[in-house]
Amino acid sequence: MRLTILCVIFYILLSQANDIVPHDEAYFIQKVRNTELIYTEKNIPFAKQAAELENVLQPLYEEKYGYIMDEPLHVGIISEHNQIANGFSTQYPNNRQINYIGGSLIPDYFSSTSWLNTLLYHESAHNYQMNAKDNLISSSLHSVIRNGSLFIIPWFSVPNTFESSFMAEGNAVLNESWHGNGGRLYSGRFKAATLMQAKAGYLTPQRVYNDNLYFLYGSHHYTLGGYYHYYLAEFYGIENVNRYWKEHSKDWFFPIFTNNSMERAIGVDFDTTFEAWSQAMSDEAKNIVEAKGELLATSQTHDSINDDGEEIYFIINESGRERVELVIYDKKSSALTRHRDSYRAGKVVKTDKKTYLTQASAYNNPWRISIGLYDDDGFLHEPSRSKVVEGYLSDGRTVYFDVPRSFDQPQLYVGNAFYAQVNSSVYIDQDDNLYYFVQDQDKKRTLYKNKTALFSLSGYYSYVSGVDSKGSIYFIANSQYGSSLYRYKGAKLSRASSADTIFDARLIDDDHALVVSMGSDAFSYRKIALEQIDEEPFEVKLFVEDLPYYRAADIQKHPSRTPEITTDNPYYAFLAMNYSGTNFSIGESSSAGVIFNASINFADPLNQNQLSLFASRFIDEYMIGGLSYTNNQYFIQYSLRGYGVMGRPDSNCSIIDDDQRDYGFIANAILPFIKKGYYSADLVSSYYQDYESHSRTPLTLSMPLSRSEHFGYSKYLNTLYALTPYAAMDRDDFIYGALARFEHDLPWESYVGFSAQYSKSDTEYITDRPNHSRGVKLSRSVTFDGDPTTLVMPGLIDSIYTQSAFKANAQLRTVFNLASYSFTFPLSLQREALTMGYSYYTLESLLTANYFKEVNEAYLGMSFDTVLVHRFELPMSIEYVYNDSGSDKNPFADEHTVRINFGMDF
Repeated sequence: MRLTILCVIFYILLSQANDIVPHDEAYFIQKVRNTELIYTEKNIPFAKQAAELENVLQPLYEEKYGYIMDEPLHVGIISEHNQIANGFSTQYPNNRQINYIGGSLIPDYFSSTSWLNTLLYHESAHNYQMNAKDNLISSSLHSVIRNGSLFIIPWFSVPNTFESSFMAEGNAVLNESWHGNGGRLYSGRFKAATLMQAKAGYLTPQRVYNDNLYFLYGSHHYTLGGYYHYYLAEFYGIENVNRYWKEHSKDWFFPIFTNNSMERAIGVDFDTTFEAWSQAMSDEAKNIVEAKGELLATSQTHDSINDDGEEIYFIINESGRERVELVIYDKKSSALTRHRDSYRAGKVVKTDKKTYLTQASAYNNPWRISIGLYDDDGFLHEPSRSKVVEGYLSDGRTVYFDVPRSFDQPQLYVGNAFYAQVNSSVYIDQDDNLYYFVQDQDKKRTLYKNKTALFSLSGYYSYVSGVDSKGSIYFIANSQYGSSLYRYKGAKLSRASSADTIFDARLIDDDHALVVSMGSDAFSYRKIALEQIDEEPFEVKLFVEDLPYYRAADIQKHPSRTPEITTDNPYYAFLAMNYSGTNFSIGESSSAGVIFNASINFADPLNQNQLSLFASRFIDEYMIGGLSYTNNQYFIQYSLRGYGVMGRPDSNCSIIDDDQRDYGFIANAILPFIKKGYYSADLVSSYYQDYESHSRTPLTLSMPLSRSEHFGYSKYLNTLYALTPYAAMDRDDFIYGALARFEHDLPWESYVGFSAQYSKSDTEYITDRPNHSRGVKLSRSVTFDGDPTTLVMPGLIDSIYTQSAFKANAQLRTVFNLASYSFTFPLSLQREALTMGYSYYTLESLLTANYFKEVNEAYLGMSFDTVLVHRFELPMSIEYVYNDSGSDKNPFADEHTVRINFGMDF
């Protein structure tokens, strides 16, 4: 029996693989203070806005966080070809943030005026959190290896990297909310979610501090974390709360000393403040009123509900791990129908009597991500490209937000004509009237019917949900303990429900509504009776509004002090590369001894190309080193790698002394030609000079074709249909074949998979040498070259070559959700999966002594999804493999193999 323990203590490179789409627009750069702006010509107005804001924001953040960043900040104002409702900040490969244009997709979520300003306030806070290095070790390492990792521990050089997202996102939500631009602390749905978690007793360090798979699924970092940091700031001051990050960076040797860091920052440790906050929320939660009424459906995820005169329709995912369901409620008959299908998550829009589409953001070709309406096959409805469709008028004109023009605030169009700048979703009644809110200065928020102002309230959170037959307008707004449904009728405001957990609604008739209610473990969809309560929306007033620094970074308060934003300085990705860090990881294999990977890396701020000097020792005991370059900027994405062999196994039956290679070259190119709906197809070419054999130089061409679906928080793909035909030339040998795969989910979080692969070589080379490197290669694991013609047989000891090979595989996987989260211990358990499988091989040997002909292989394994230091997934697995060809007479295979992996799944 062979036991392999692969303990890879790994480094984690927190970079985005694809920050922007390939074949994007040309970018330009402009330096402002400590910032390099990167923008397109079309986005010059937004780049100017960002320049003005960073010019006043950075001095304030330097004051509030207590230090100056040690690297320039690269701020990307990304093109309209990347229509994503998000942004991110990272220290990898450089100190940077990427801001996307898609905020008009979710106008009611952020409770803010300007999407772009919200991104800049929030993501810049992350840059200050993570850039802190207030210790001699980290600051010294940074001067040498920048933001890389030494001794396989990345937080040595960037000590705050592993701090919990509860702390990072919560602090950023706090800091997005004191600039007079609104923020999520003004949102009633955030307040309701926090109080419902408190009411259920879920505000514990173990639960909130970890990246968990409980309901709220990651959004708890923003929701609960935001309210926790607001509590801290109110009692201890925002300067002390922000300076936690500087204090935390002092603990470079073990980055989870939260109690010590918090006590140094504010004078009280984390445990004490968290318990006090949890108790305060629990006390307040006693007052929250939950929605009561007929339960129609529940869901682990929420997307806005919609309606017309006859129906209410929306998307749910009841388990959170399977295909979504389109739910349709008939207003007249009260009939509820549910249809499971492959819709993308998003607000449902009805384009005609029978066609339901969802508003989403997705690839519609390999080089463009577009917001629009998508059908149940994931295909874009072409007339909706680059539009957030709010509905249609009776004459067929589309009411929508123009995405490219809405980087700052939603720009509302009707047909081809601009209508208004708005700050909420738009409701269209049966008479084609438009209802929406517009945000003015000083928290004034005004409801409009068409272009007539009806009333104003104080706040940033409100949106219209319906108009009844008498002309009463219903809308969502803040209550004291959350979010509720309100009514505007005859110039008078009233409350239409006593519930504090309502954050979405559609009228069924004049007396009833279908509402979405926040629960502690799921969203619920209920039919409720409307009430008449003499109460106006509650004004959320943060304590920061009375402090001198409130709105200090509002650019409207400052005259412009920025240089002109022009196209004089083009952004050349190759020339923009700079030293981004040195990484080193090391591990141990029971069969190979020490294995490692080291690299010195260079990259540009948009991650369009990377250059690395590398050295690696693999499990096959080869050590190689060299230079690699990767480029994903153009239609064809490619990589080049040159290497030299620096070490070989002392003895190995597969090594022929006169066939050793001292250096080699690898080239790969990918031309993606389909990335649309759930389909993808690439043309992949590679040339590989094998480091094991001087004579082996396969030139391969393959075409991976697939249709894959993944929904919610499913551990595995819900559906996969894949076919990869391939061909290769190696010396005078022609190799061809194909790999076919099918995977599908089953009830109870189980997944079945089948695959078949066949490779055939036309070589007639017959030999008695143990390894001749001709024909079809079989390996015990996925190989360094990524040769598609290679078949994997885990029970092998050494690679073998055959005339032809066929493999058929069947496997069944079942996921368990047994979780154990820890606050003080750095490793927590998320979920587990049991895998069992069987593989059948038929091989046509090229050896005079045929060790293989038919092989049966069975395997059983268990994998564990764990969370390292509360934030990063570290998969672990143990696998047993039985190979019926393994015997004392067969030097190539073991009958029994046990593999234990840390840092990878199987």
